[in-house]
Amino acid sequence: MGQFFLVRHGESQWNAENRLCGRTDVPLSEDGCRQAKSLAARLKPIPFEAFYSSPLQRALETARLISESVGLQPAPDPRLVELDYGQWEGETLAEIAESDPETFRAWDADPARVAPPGGESGLDAQQRVISFLDFLAAKHPQGRVLVVFHKTVCRLVICHVLGMAPSEYRRKLILNNAALSIIQAQPFGWQLITFNDTSHLAACHLEQASLGEEF
Repeated sequence: MGQFFLVRHGESQWNAENRLCGRTDVPLSEDGCRQAKSLAARLKPIPFEAFYSSPLQRALETARLISESVGLQPAPDPRLVELDYGQWEGETLAEIAESDPETFRAWDADPARVAPPGGESGLDAQQRVISFLDFLAAKHPQGRVLVVFHKTVCRLVICHVLGMAPSEYRRKLILNNAALSIIQAQPFGWQLITFNDTSHLAACHLEQASLGEEF
């Protein structure tokens, strides 16, 4: 069976400030680089047969900091980009709730079907990333595959794996920066092995770096 190691990228400054960060191409912060290096040490003993990444800078930087440890270069795939927050990019939830309360309430109630103005709904993002997941399962029926991408799309993958309504991803799933989740394909469907594992961050004392994120 194939096992897929799903990694959220390290922290960016926008993450630290609780700003919605979708397609805006922000880099890792210094803390984010340290997180990625700690994760790289965790992954070093594991033999991977393939390595994929979102093409956005914060994910690619995380992947490149991991690449030497795992002996593979990441292959960028556009299906792994983060949800597009449209006009809300760069804002905090408090700012959005004040400036656009009606749309914010609708999105907060059902982020799967309601998209930020000019952005992407959770369902659209989920369909995009599930197409990548299906590609992985077909191409890598055995062995281990490493994937570096983003908070919202990873949570939407986990909803799919668990059969959870995608509208619940914000309320029920917490995913920290540089967290590791593992899923595997079985004949009857997907299994979740590990979710939001940040034990590798203890050495750099960054376990709490992303716990304040609200989106």
